[in-house]
Amino acid sequence: MAAGSAAVLGAAVLTVASATPAQAAVALTCPATVPVYAIDGDGRLKWYGHRDAGGGSWSWASGSGAQIGHGWHGFKRVFSGGNGVIYAVDGSGYLKWYRHTGASTGANTWASGSGKVIGHGWGGFVDVVADGTGVIYALDADGNLRWYRHLSPTTGGTGWASGSGTVIRTGWKAITKLIPGRDGVIFGINTKGLVRWYKHLNPSGGGSTFGTGTGLVTGEEWDRYRTPSGAGAGVFYAVDSGGRLWWERHADPQAGAPVWYERRQIGSGWGSFTSVFADVASCAPASSTGYATGSGGRTLYYVNGRVAAVLTPGARTAVLYGTTVRKFSESTTTATVSTRAWVRLLPGPWSTSASWASSWLSANVGSTSEDILEIASQYITGAPDRYKNGLRYAGDAHYGPVGEEGRIEGSDFNDYLGIPWKYGDRVDEPEPDQKDSLDCSGFVRMVYGYRSGYPMEIGTPTGTALPRRAVQMHASAPGVMVVDGGTAKPTSYAALQPGDLLFWDASTDDGTAIDHVGIYLGVDSNGKHRFVSSRKTVDGPTLGDVGGHSLLDNGTLYDRSWRAAKRL
Repeated sequence: MAAGSAAVLGAAVLTVASATPAQAAVALTCPATVPVYAIDGDGRLKWYGHRDAGGGSWSWASGSGAQIGHGWHGFKRVFSGGNGVIYAVDGSGYLKWYRHTGASTGANTWASGSGKVIGHGWGGFVDVVADGTGVIYALDADGNLRWYRHLSPTTGGTGWASGSGTVIRTGWKAITKLIPGRDGVIFGINTKGLVRWYKHLNPSGGGSTFGTGTGLVTGEEWDRYRTPSGAGAGVFYAVDSGGRLWWERHADPQAGAPVWYERRQIGSGWGSFTSVFADVASCAPASSTGYATGSGGRTLYYVNGRVAAVLTPGARTAVLYGTTVRKFSESTTTATVSTRAWVRLLPGPWSTSASWASSWLSANVGSTSEDILEIASQYITGAPDRYKNGLRYAGDAHYGPVGEEGRIEGSDFNDYLGIPWKYGDRVDEPEPDQKDSLDCSGFVRMVYGYRSGYPMEIGTPTGTALPRRAVQMHASAPGVMVVDGGTAKPTSYAALQPGDLLFWDASTDDGTAIDHVGIYLGVDSNGKHRFVSSRKTVDGPTLGDVGGHSLLDNGTLYDRSWRAAKRL
Protein backbone atom coordinates (compact mmCIF):
# COMPACT_ATOMS: atom_id res chain seq x y z
CA MET A 1 0.00 0.00 0.00
CA ALA A 2 1.61 3.25 -1.09
CA ALA A 3 1.78 6.03 1.44
CA GLY A 4 2.43 8.98 -0.84
CA SER A 5 1.21 10.44 -4.13
CA ALA A 6 0.14 13.77 -5.65
CA ALA A 7 -2.22 16.01 -3.69
CA VAL A 8 -5.78 16.48 -4.96
CA LEU A 9 -8.85 18.20 -3.56
CA GLY A 10 -11.33 15.98 -1.71
CA ALA A 11 -15.06 15.67 -2.28
CA ALA A 12 -16.02 17.17 1.08
CA VAL A 13 -17.29 20.75 1.09
CA LEU A 14 -15.21 22.91 3.43
CA THR A 15 -14.93 26.54 4.34
CA VAL A 16 -12.35 28.48 6.32
CA ALA A 17 -14.96 30.89 7.71
CA SER A 18 -16.82 29.90 10.88
CA ALA A 19 -20.53 29.26 10.27
CA THR A 20 -21.40 29.41 13.96
CA PRO A 21 -19.73 31.03 16.97
CA ALA A 22 -17.15 28.76 18.55
CA GLN A 23 -17.78 27.32 21.99
CA ALA A 24 -15.30 28.45 24.64
CA ALA A 25 -12.75 25.71 25.32
CA VAL A 26 -13.03 24.49 28.92
CA ALA A 27 -11.26 21.53 30.51
CA LEU A 28 -9.60 20.77 27.19
CA THR A 29 -6.45 21.57 25.25
CA CYS A 30 -6.17 20.92 21.50
CA PRO A 31 -3.61 21.92 18.86
CA ALA A 32 -4.41 24.63 16.33
CA THR A 33 -5.09 21.94 13.73
CA VAL A 34 -6.46 18.45 14.40
CA PRO A 35 -5.81 15.94 11.59
CA VAL A 36 -8.91 14.19 10.28
CA TYR A 37 -8.25 11.41 7.76
CA ALA A 38 -10.71 10.04 5.20
CA ILE A 39 -10.52 7.11 2.76
CA ASP A 40 -12.66 7.33 -0.37
CA GLY A 41 -14.13 4.52 -2.46
CA ASP A 42 -11.08 4.42 -4.68
CA GLY A 43 -8.76 3.86 -1.75
CA ARG A 44 -7.29 7.36 -1.67
CA LEU A 45 -6.26 8.58 1.78
CA LYS A 46 -6.99 12.25 2.30
CA TRP A 47 -6.02 14.71 4.99
CA TYR A 48 -8.15 17.45 6.51
CA GLY A 49 -7.16 19.83 9.27
CA HIS A 50 -9.94 20.92 11.62
CA ARG A 51 -9.04 24.26 13.17
CA ASP A 52 -11.46 24.32 16.12
CA ALA A 53 -11.55 20.94 17.84
CA GLY A 54 -12.35 22.55 21.18
CA GLY A 55 -15.29 24.62 19.97
CA GLY A 56 -16.62 22.84 16.91
CA SER A 57 -16.81 25.71 14.42
CA TRP A 58 -16.84 24.95 10.70
CA SER A 59 -13.25 25.96 10.04
CA TRP A 60 -10.63 24.01 8.12
CA ALA A 61 -6.96 24.51 7.38
CA SER A 62 -5.66 25.43 3.97
CA GLY A 63 -4.86 22.31 1.99
CA SER A 64 -7.65 20.25 3.54
CA GLY A 65 -8.71 17.51 1.15
CA ALA A 66 -5.15 16.80 -0.01
CA GLN A 67 -4.46 13.24 -1.06
CA ILE A 68 -1.63 11.75 0.97
CA GLY A 69 -1.90 8.10 -0.02
CA HIS A 70 -3.54 5.54 -2.30
CA GLY A 71 -4.40 1.84 -2.23
CA TRP A 72 -6.02 2.06 1.20
CA HIS A 73 -9.25 0.36 0.11
CA GLY A 74 -7.58 -3.01 0.57
CA PHE A 75 -7.60 -2.65 4.34
CA LYS A 76 -10.30 -4.16 6.50
CA ARG A 77 -9.81 -1.59 9.24
CA VAL A 78 -7.78 1.61 9.62
CA PHE A 79 -7.44 3.52 12.89
CA SER A 80 -5.31 6.25 14.45
CA GLY A 81 -2.48 5.50 16.83
CA GLY A 82 -2.00 9.19 17.67
CA ASN A 83 0.68 11.70 16.71
CA GLY A 84 0.48 10.76 13.04
CA VAL A 85 0.66 7.01 13.64
CA ILE A 86 -1.89 5.01 11.63
CA TYR A 87 -2.54 1.30 12.07
CA ALA A 88 -4.18 -0.76 9.32
CA VAL A 89 -5.46 -4.34 9.28
CA ASP A 90 -5.40 -5.97 5.84
CA GLY A 91 -7.58 -8.74 4.45
CA SER A 92 -5.21 -11.42 5.73
CA GLY A 93 -5.33 -10.10 9.29
CA TYR A 94 -1.87 -8.50 9.24
CA LEU A 95 -1.48 -5.35 11.33
CA LYS A 96 0.58 -2.71 9.56
CA TRP A 97 2.18 0.45 10.92
CA TYR A 98 2.42 3.86 9.27
CA ARG A 99 3.41 7.28 10.58
CA HIS A 100 2.33 10.40 8.75
CA THR A 101 5.04 12.96 9.51
CA GLY A 102 3.02 15.72 7.85
CA ALA A 103 0.05 15.31 10.18
CA SER A 104 -0.02 18.92 11.35
CA THR A 105 0.14 20.45 7.86
CA GLY A 106 -1.16 17.80 5.49
CA ALA A 107 2.21 17.38 3.79
CA ASN A 108 2.57 14.11 1.92
CA THR A 109 5.48 12.85 4.02
CA TRP A 110 5.81 9.53 5.82
CA ALA A 111 8.26 7.99 8.24
CA SER A 112 10.77 5.43 7.03
CA GLY A 113 9.37 1.92 7.37
CA SER A 114 5.75 2.94 6.94
CA GLY A 115 3.72 -0.05 5.79
CA LYS A 116 5.69 -2.65 7.78
CA VAL A 117 3.88 -5.60 9.35
CA ILE A 118 3.96 -5.49 13.16
CA GLY A 119 1.41 -8.21 13.96
CA HIS A 120 -0.86 -10.90 12.59
CA GLY A 121 -4.21 -12.47 13.48
CA TRP A 122 -6.02 -9.11 13.73
CA GLY A 123 -8.71 -9.82 11.15
CA GLY A 124 -11.38 -11.32 13.38
CA PHE A 125 -12.02 -8.41 15.72
CA VAL A 126 -15.30 -6.49 15.81
CA ASP A 127 -13.38 -3.27 16.37
CA VAL A 128 -9.83 -2.17 17.18
CA VAL A 129 -8.72 1.23 18.51
CA ALA A 130 -5.59 2.82 19.98
CA ASP A 131 -5.28 5.44 22.70
CA GLY A 132 -2.30 7.40 21.38
CA THR A 133 0.36 5.88 23.67
CA GLY A 134 0.80 2.48 22.05
CA VAL A 135 -2.09 0.90 23.96
CA ILE A 136 -4.53 -0.89 21.66
CA TYR A 137 -7.95 -2.23 22.65
CA ALA A 138 -9.52 -4.96 20.52
CA LEU A 139 -13.08 -6.28 20.83
CA ASP A 140 -13.53 -9.88 19.71
CA ALA A 141 -16.68 -11.58 18.43
CA ASP A 142 -17.39 -13.16 21.83
CA GLY A 143 -17.63 -9.77 23.52
CA ASN A 144 -14.20 -9.90 25.12
CA LEU A 145 -12.16 -6.71 25.32
CA ARG A 146 -8.46 -7.44 24.82
CA TRP A 147 -5.49 -5.26 25.73
CA TYR A 148 -2.29 -4.82 23.77
CA ARG A 149 0.60 -2.38 24.05
CA HIS A 150 2.82 -1.64 21.07
CA LEU A 151 6.22 -0.81 22.52
CA SER A 152 7.45 1.37 19.63
CA PRO A 153 4.51 3.32 18.20
CA THR A 154 6.73 6.19 17.09
CA THR A 155 9.22 4.07 15.14
CA GLY A 156 7.12 1.06 14.18
CA GLY A 157 9.11 -1.62 16.00
CA THR A 158 7.59 -5.09 16.16
CA GLY A 159 7.83 -5.51 19.94
CA TRP A 160 4.79 -5.89 22.19
CA ALA A 161 4.43 -5.64 25.97
CA SER A 162 4.17 -8.78 28.05
CA GLY A 163 0.54 -9.77 28.50
CA SER A 164 -0.59 -8.30 25.19
CA GLY A 165 -3.80 -10.03 24.12
CA THR A 166 -5.08 -10.36 27.71
CA VAL A 167 -8.86 -10.17 28.18
CA ILE A 168 -9.55 -7.23 30.49
CA ARG A 169 -13.35 -7.08 30.20
CA THR A 170 -16.11 -9.49 29.15
CA GLY A 171 -19.78 -9.21 28.23
CA TRP A 172 -19.42 -6.62 25.48
CA LYS A 173 -21.29 -8.50 22.72
CA ALA A 174 -23.85 -5.68 22.37
CA ILE A 175 -21.08 -3.16 21.69
CA THR A 176 -20.19 -2.68 18.05
CA LYS A 177 -17.93 0.37 18.09
CA LEU A 178 -15.13 1.56 20.38
CA ILE A 179 -13.83 5.12 20.67
CA PRO A 180 -10.81 5.75 22.90
CA GLY A 181 -10.39 8.80 25.10
CA ARG A 182 -7.25 9.46 27.10
CA ASP A 183 -5.80 7.84 30.21
CA GLY A 184 -7.76 4.60 29.90
CA VAL A 185 -11.11 6.12 28.95
CA ILE A 186 -13.09 4.07 26.42
CA PHE A 187 -16.47 4.88 24.92
CA GLY A 188 -18.47 1.89 23.71
CA ILE A 189 -21.43 2.28 21.32
CA ASN A 190 -23.98 -0.52 21.35
CA THR A 191 -26.53 -1.72 18.80
CA LYS A 192 -29.19 0.66 20.20
CA GLY A 193 -27.00 3.72 19.74
CA LEU A 194 -26.29 4.13 23.45
CA VAL A 195 -22.81 5.33 24.40
CA ARG A 196 -21.37 3.76 27.54
CA TRP A 197 -18.35 5.14 29.38
CA TYR A 198 -15.53 2.99 30.77
CA LYS A 199 -12.39 3.86 32.70
CA HIS A 200 -9.55 1.36 32.46
CA LEU A 201 -7.39 2.03 35.51
CA ASN A 202 -4.17 0.44 34.24
CA PRO A 203 -3.85 1.17 30.53
CA SER A 204 -0.06 0.94 30.54
CA GLY A 205 0.06 -2.41 32.34
CA GLY A 206 -3.11 -4.11 31.09
CA GLY A 207 -4.80 -4.87 34.41
CA SER A 208 -8.48 -5.76 34.45
CA THR A 209 -9.62 -3.13 36.98
CA PHE A 210 -12.04 -0.43 35.88
CA GLY A 211 -13.06 2.76 37.67
CA THR A 212 -16.19 4.07 39.35
CA GLY A 213 -19.04 4.67 36.93
CA THR A 214 -17.74 2.20 34.37
CA GLY A 215 -20.51 0.99 32.06
CA LEU A 216 -22.95 3.83 32.75
CA VAL A 217 -24.74 5.32 29.75
CA THR A 218 -23.28 8.71 28.88
CA GLY A 219 -24.88 9.40 25.49
CA GLU A 220 -27.52 8.19 23.06
CA GLU A 221 -28.79 8.32 19.48
CA TRP A 222 -25.36 7.45 18.06
CA ASP A 223 -26.95 4.90 15.73
CA ARG A 224 -27.46 7.92 13.44
CA TYR A 225 -23.70 7.97 12.77
CA ARG A 226 -21.28 5.78 10.89
CA THR A 227 -17.51 5.64 11.38
CA PRO A 228 -17.42 7.81 14.54
CA SER A 229 -13.92 8.46 15.86
CA GLY A 230 -12.26 10.43 18.62
CA ALA A 231 -9.56 13.08 18.79
CA GLY A 232 -9.02 12.55 22.52
CA ALA A 233 -10.57 14.11 25.63
CA GLY A 234 -14.17 13.69 24.49
CA VAL A 235 -13.89 15.27 21.03
CA PHE A 236 -15.55 13.18 18.31
CA TYR A 237 -16.06 13.34 14.56
CA ALA A 238 -18.85 11.37 12.90
CA VAL A 239 -20.61 11.18 9.53
CA ASP A 240 -24.39 10.79 9.32
CA SER A 241 -26.47 9.06 6.64
CA GLY A 242 -26.73 12.32 4.68
CA GLY A 243 -22.95 12.66 4.38
CA ARG A 244 -22.77 15.51 6.90
CA LEU A 245 -19.73 15.60 9.16
CA TRP A 246 -20.54 16.39 12.79
CA TRP A 247 -18.43 17.54 15.71
CA GLU A 248 -19.51 16.16 19.07
CA ARG A 249 -17.95 16.85 22.42
CA HIS A 250 -18.51 14.94 25.62
CA ALA A 251 -18.27 17.41 28.48
CA ASP A 252 -16.94 15.00 31.12
CA PRO A 253 -14.66 12.40 29.49
CA GLN A 254 -12.58 11.81 32.61
CA ALA A 255 -15.53 10.94 34.86
CA GLY A 256 -18.33 9.95 32.47
CA ALA A 257 -21.25 12.20 33.44
CA PRO A 258 -23.92 12.08 30.66
CA VAL A 259 -23.34 15.68 29.63
CA TRP A 260 -22.49 17.03 26.18
CA TYR A 261 -21.86 20.24 24.34
CA GLU A 262 -24.18 21.21 21.50
CA ARG A 263 -23.22 19.18 18.46
CA ARG A 264 -22.24 21.13 15.35
CA GLN A 265 -22.14 20.34 11.67
CA ILE A 266 -18.66 21.06 10.35
CA GLY A 267 -18.78 19.59 6.85
CA SER A 268 -20.90 18.15 4.07
CA GLY A 269 -20.27 15.75 1.20
CA TRP A 270 -18.53 13.17 3.39
CA GLY A 271 -20.87 10.31 2.46
CA SER A 272 -18.56 8.88 -0.20
CA PHE A 273 -15.83 8.12 2.32
CA THR A 274 -15.63 4.54 3.56
CA SER A 275 -13.69 5.50 6.67
CA VAL A 276 -13.17 8.74 8.60
CA PHE A 277 -10.91 8.98 11.64
CA ALA A 278 -9.25 11.75 13.63
CA ASP A 279 -5.81 11.68 15.22
CA VAL A 280 -6.65 10.15 18.58
CA ALA A 281 -3.95 11.93 20.58
CA SER A 282 -4.81 15.46 19.45
CA CYS A 283 -6.74 16.76 22.47
CA ALA A 284 -6.00 16.35 26.16
CA PRO A 285 -8.07 17.08 29.28
CA ALA A 286 -7.23 20.15 31.35
CA SER A 287 -7.96 20.84 35.02
CA SER A 288 -10.20 23.90 34.64
CA THR A 289 -12.63 25.16 37.28
CA GLY A 290 -15.47 27.41 36.17
CA TYR A 291 -18.53 27.68 33.92
CA ALA A 292 -19.17 26.58 30.34
CA THR A 293 -22.27 26.31 28.18
CA GLY A 294 -23.43 22.80 27.30
CA SER A 295 -26.18 21.40 25.09
CA GLY A 296 -29.59 23.00 25.44
CA GLY A 297 -28.01 26.14 26.88
CA ARG A 298 -27.32 24.46 30.22
CA THR A 299 -24.57 25.79 32.44
CA LEU A 300 -21.81 23.28 33.16
CA TYR A 301 -19.83 23.86 36.32
CA TYR A 302 -16.37 22.30 36.23
CA VAL A 303 -14.18 21.51 39.21
CA ASN A 304 -10.63 20.45 38.32
CA GLY A 305 -11.63 19.48 34.82
CA ARG A 306 -14.66 17.37 35.73
CA VAL A 307 -18.33 18.30 35.48
CA ALA A 308 -19.55 18.82 39.03
CA ALA A 309 -22.96 20.36 38.32
CA VAL A 310 -25.40 20.92 35.48
CA LEU A 311 -27.69 23.92 35.88
CA THR A 312 -30.50 25.10 33.61
CA PRO A 313 -31.12 28.84 33.27
CA GLY A 314 -34.63 29.57 34.54
CA ALA A 315 -34.96 26.31 36.49
CA ARG A 316 -34.34 25.48 40.13
CA THR A 317 -33.52 21.81 39.57
CA ALA A 318 -29.78 21.14 39.63
CA VAL A 319 -27.97 17.88 38.90
CA LEU A 320 -24.67 17.37 40.67
CA TYR A 321 -22.28 14.54 39.84
CA GLY A 322 -20.49 12.79 42.67
CA THR A 323 -17.69 10.27 42.90
CA THR A 324 -19.88 7.36 44.01
CA VAL A 325 -22.54 5.38 42.18
CA ARG A 326 -25.98 4.79 43.70
CA LYS A 327 -28.36 2.05 42.61
CA PHE A 328 -32.15 2.37 42.73
CA SER A 329 -34.17 -0.82 42.65
CA GLU A 330 -37.54 -2.33 43.53
CA SER A 331 -38.83 -5.85 43.98
CA THR A 332 -41.28 -5.44 41.08
CA THR A 333 -38.54 -5.40 38.42
CA THR A 334 -35.13 -6.92 37.83
CA ALA A 335 -33.92 -3.69 36.24
CA THR A 336 -32.00 -1.14 38.31
CA VAL A 337 -30.95 2.46 37.78
CA SER A 338 -27.32 3.22 38.66
CA THR A 339 -26.26 6.85 38.67
CA ARG A 340 -23.69 9.33 39.90
CA ALA A 341 -26.34 12.08 39.76
CA TRP A 342 -27.67 13.89 42.82
CA VAL A 343 -30.71 16.10 42.16
CA ARG A 344 -31.17 19.17 44.36
CA LEU A 345 -33.19 22.38 44.44
CA LEU A 346 -31.48 25.72 44.01
CA PRO A 347 -32.56 28.73 46.11
CA GLY A 348 -34.04 30.27 42.95
CA PRO A 349 -34.03 29.99 39.15
CA TRP A 350 -30.48 29.46 37.97
CA SER A 351 -28.31 32.26 36.68
CA THR A 352 -24.54 32.55 36.85
CA SER A 353 -25.09 36.09 38.13
CA ALA A 354 -27.29 35.02 41.06
CA SER A 355 -25.87 36.32 44.35
CA TRP A 356 -26.04 32.85 45.89
CA ALA A 357 -24.59 30.89 42.92
CA SER A 358 -20.99 30.52 44.11
CA SER A 359 -21.80 29.83 47.76
CA TRP A 360 -24.49 27.29 46.89
CA LEU A 361 -22.18 25.35 44.60
CA SER A 362 -19.40 25.40 47.20
CA ALA A 363 -21.77 24.01 49.82
CA ASN A 364 -23.38 21.33 47.64
CA VAL A 365 -20.78 19.98 45.21
CA GLY A 366 -19.68 16.62 46.56
CA SER A 367 -22.49 16.37 49.09
CA THR A 368 -24.09 12.95 49.55
CA SER A 369 -26.93 14.14 51.74
CA GLU A 370 -30.52 13.15 50.90
CA ASP A 371 -31.66 14.39 47.48
CA ILE A 372 -34.75 14.33 45.25
CA LEU A 373 -34.08 10.82 43.90
CA GLU A 374 -33.50 9.37 47.36
CA ILE A 375 -36.66 11.02 48.67
CA ALA A 376 -38.72 9.64 45.77
CA SER A 377 -37.47 6.12 46.52
CA GLN A 378 -38.76 6.37 50.08
CA TYR A 379 -42.39 5.85 48.95
CA ILE A 380 -42.05 2.98 46.46
CA THR A 381 -43.05 -0.65 46.93
CA GLY A 382 -41.37 -2.08 50.00
CA ALA A 383 -39.92 1.21 51.27
CA PRO A 384 -39.50 1.15 55.07
CA ASP A 385 -41.45 3.49 57.35
CA ARG A 386 -39.72 6.65 58.54
CA TYR A 387 -40.86 8.70 61.53
CA LYS A 388 -40.00 12.08 62.95
CA ASN A 389 -41.56 13.33 66.18
CA GLY A 390 -44.15 10.57 65.90
CA LEU A 391 -45.17 11.50 62.34
CA ARG A 392 -44.85 8.85 59.62
CA TYR A 393 -43.39 11.04 56.88
CA ALA A 394 -42.20 8.30 54.50
CA GLY A 395 -42.72 4.64 53.69
CA ASP A 396 -44.50 2.47 51.10
CA ALA A 397 -47.50 4.53 49.96
CA HIS A 398 -50.89 3.52 48.60
CA TYR A 399 -52.42 5.35 45.63
CA GLY A 400 -55.73 6.03 47.33
CA PRO A 401 -58.70 4.39 49.03
CA VAL A 402 -60.66 1.65 47.25
CA GLY A 403 -63.93 2.66 45.58
CA GLU A 404 -66.46 0.83 43.48
CA GLU A 405 -64.26 1.08 40.37
CA GLY A 406 -60.87 0.62 42.02
CA ARG A 407 -58.45 3.01 43.67
CA ILE A 408 -59.68 6.58 43.96
CA GLU A 409 -57.43 9.52 43.10
CA GLY A 410 -57.23 12.68 45.17
CA SER A 411 -54.63 11.82 47.80
CA ASP A 412 -52.25 14.73 48.34
CA PHE A 413 -49.09 14.86 50.45
CA ASN A 414 -50.94 16.14 53.55
CA ASP A 415 -53.48 13.30 53.23
CA TYR A 416 -50.59 10.82 53.39
CA LEU A 417 -49.25 12.62 56.47
CA GLY A 418 -52.65 13.14 58.08
CA ILE A 419 -52.01 16.82 58.78
CA PRO A 420 -53.69 20.09 57.69
CA TRP A 421 -51.80 22.40 55.33
CA LYS A 422 -52.20 26.15 55.05
CA TYR A 423 -52.15 28.03 51.73
CA GLY A 424 -52.38 31.71 52.59
CA ASP A 425 -55.64 32.07 54.45
CA ARG A 426 -56.94 28.71 53.22
CA VAL A 427 -56.48 25.46 55.15
CA ASP A 428 -56.64 22.09 53.44
CA GLU A 429 -57.68 19.44 55.93
CA PRO A 430 -56.52 15.85 55.43
CA GLU A 431 -58.96 13.19 54.32
CA PRO A 432 -58.88 10.36 56.89
CA ASP A 433 -59.55 7.64 54.30
CA GLN A 434 -56.57 8.88 52.25
CA LYS A 435 -54.03 8.45 55.04
CA ASP A 436 -50.76 6.89 53.78
CA SER A 437 -51.82 7.47 50.14
CA LEU A 438 -50.40 9.56 47.29
CA ASP A 439 -51.83 9.93 43.82
CA CYS A 440 -49.50 10.84 40.96
CA SER A 441 -49.42 14.59 41.54
CA GLY A 442 -49.59 14.17 45.29
CA PHE A 443 -46.44 12.06 45.08
CA VAL A 444 -44.62 14.79 43.13
CA ARG A 445 -45.78 17.40 45.65
CA MET A 446 -44.58 15.20 48.52
CA VAL A 447 -41.12 14.80 46.96
CA TYR A 448 -40.54 18.30 45.60
CA GLY A 449 -42.85 20.31 47.84
CA TYR A 450 -43.20 19.03 51.40
CA ARG A 451 -39.85 17.21 51.56
CA SER A 452 -37.68 19.51 49.42
CA GLY A 453 -39.24 22.92 49.99
CA TYR A 454 -40.60 23.83 46.56
CA PRO A 455 -43.57 26.22 47.00
CA MET A 456 -47.03 24.68 46.48
CA GLU A 457 -50.53 25.94 45.85
CA ILE A 458 -54.07 24.66 45.37
CA GLY A 459 -56.94 26.11 43.39
CA THR A 460 -56.34 28.19 40.28
CA PRO A 461 -52.62 28.05 39.35
CA THR A 462 -50.68 31.30 39.59
CA GLY A 463 -47.57 30.08 37.76
CA THR A 464 -45.43 30.73 40.84
CA ALA A 465 -45.78 27.41 42.69
CA LEU A 466 -46.40 23.68 42.20
CA PRO A 467 -50.15 23.22 41.61
CA ARG A 468 -52.28 20.28 42.66
CA ARG A 469 -53.03 18.39 39.41
CA ALA A 470 -50.85 16.88 36.70
CA VAL A 471 -52.51 18.91 33.93
CA GLN A 472 -51.86 22.09 35.94
CA MET A 473 -48.23 21.19 36.57
CA HIS A 474 -47.72 20.69 32.85
CA ALA A 475 -49.34 24.01 31.95
CA SER A 476 -48.44 26.28 34.86
CA ALA A 477 -45.69 25.01 37.15
CA PRO A 478 -42.60 27.27 37.08
CA GLY A 479 -39.59 25.96 35.21
CA VAL A 480 -38.40 25.07 31.73
CA MET A 481 -40.18 22.74 29.32
CA VAL A 482 -37.25 20.68 28.04
CA VAL A 483 -39.25 18.19 25.95
CA ASP A 484 -42.59 18.97 24.31
CA GLY A 485 -44.26 16.54 21.94
CA GLY A 486 -47.60 18.34 21.90
CA THR A 487 -50.27 15.67 21.44
CA ALA A 488 -47.74 13.09 20.20
CA LYS A 489 -44.90 11.16 21.75
CA PRO A 490 -41.58 13.07 21.67
CA THR A 491 -39.02 11.74 19.23
CA SER A 492 -35.92 12.07 21.42
CA TYR A 493 -34.88 11.38 25.00
CA ALA A 494 -31.56 13.23 24.74
CA ALA A 495 -32.71 16.37 26.61
CA LEU A 496 -33.86 14.48 29.70
CA GLN A 497 -31.93 14.57 32.96
CA PRO A 498 -32.67 12.92 36.32
CA GLY A 499 -35.32 14.75 38.33
CA ASP A 500 -37.29 16.08 35.36
CA LEU A 501 -41.09 15.91 35.64
CA LEU A 502 -42.62 13.70 32.96
CA PHE A 503 -46.17 14.10 31.66
CA TRP A 504 -48.51 11.63 29.97
CA ASP A 505 -51.89 11.47 28.28
CA ALA A 506 -52.43 7.97 29.66
CA SER A 507 -56.24 7.86 30.00
CA THR A 508 -58.59 7.47 27.06
CA ASP A 509 -61.60 9.14 28.69
CA ASP A 510 -60.34 12.74 28.79
CA GLY A 511 -59.35 13.50 25.22
CA THR A 512 -55.78 14.68 24.82
CA ALA A 513 -55.45 16.24 28.27
CA ILE A 514 -52.39 15.55 30.41
CA ASP A 515 -53.50 13.19 33.17
CA HIS A 516 -50.38 11.64 34.70
CA VAL A 517 -47.07 12.92 36.08
CA GLY A 518 -43.89 11.23 37.31
CA ILE A 519 -40.18 11.81 37.91
CA TYR A 520 -37.44 10.72 35.50
CA LEU A 521 -34.69 8.57 37.03
CA GLY A 522 -32.36 7.77 34.13
CA VAL A 523 -31.28 4.93 31.87
CA ASP A 524 -31.65 1.56 33.57
CA SER A 525 -29.54 -1.60 33.49
CA ASN A 526 -31.36 -2.74 30.34
CA GLY A 527 -30.63 0.51 28.51
CA LYS A 528 -34.22 1.79 28.92
CA HIS A 529 -35.43 5.19 30.15
CA ARG A 530 -37.00 4.58 33.56
CA PHE A 531 -39.15 6.77 35.79
CA VAL A 532 -41.00 6.63 39.09
CA SER A 533 -44.67 7.58 39.49
CA SER A 534 -47.72 6.76 41.58
CA ARG A 535 -50.32 4.67 39.76
CA LYS A 536 -53.68 3.05 40.49
CA THR A 537 -52.71 -0.24 38.86
CA VAL A 538 -49.93 -0.96 41.34
CA ASP A 539 -51.48 0.99 44.26
CA GLY A 540 -48.88 3.67 44.76
CA PRO A 541 -45.46 4.96 43.74
CA THR A 542 -43.28 2.55 41.78
CA LEU A 543 -40.25 2.42 39.53
CA GLY A 544 -41.11 -1.17 38.67
CA ASP A 545 -42.96 -3.04 35.96
CA VAL A 546 -46.06 -4.39 37.72
CA GLY A 547 -49.26 -2.66 36.65
CA GLY A 548 -47.49 -1.13 33.64
CA HIS A 549 -43.81 -0.77 32.82
CA SER A 550 -42.13 2.34 34.24
CA LEU A 551 -40.44 2.94 30.90
CA LEU A 552 -40.55 5.54 28.15
CA ASP A 553 -39.28 3.26 25.40
CA ASN A 554 -40.66 -0.28 25.43
CA GLY A 555 -43.82 0.05 23.33
CA THR A 556 -46.28 -0.11 26.24
CA LEU A 557 -48.68 2.46 27.73
CA TYR A 558 -46.21 4.89 29.28
CA ASP A 559 -44.11 4.83 26.15
CA ARG A 560 -47.00 5.54 23.77
CA SER A 561 -48.67 8.15 25.97
CA TRP A 562 -45.60 10.18 27.04
CA ARG A 563 -45.94 13.80 25.93
CA ALA A 564 -43.55 16.20 27.70
CA ALA A 565 -40.88 16.88 30.33
CA LYS A 566 -40.42 19.95 32.52
CA ARG A 567 -37.50 20.96 34.70
CA LEU A 568 -38.83 22.74 37.79
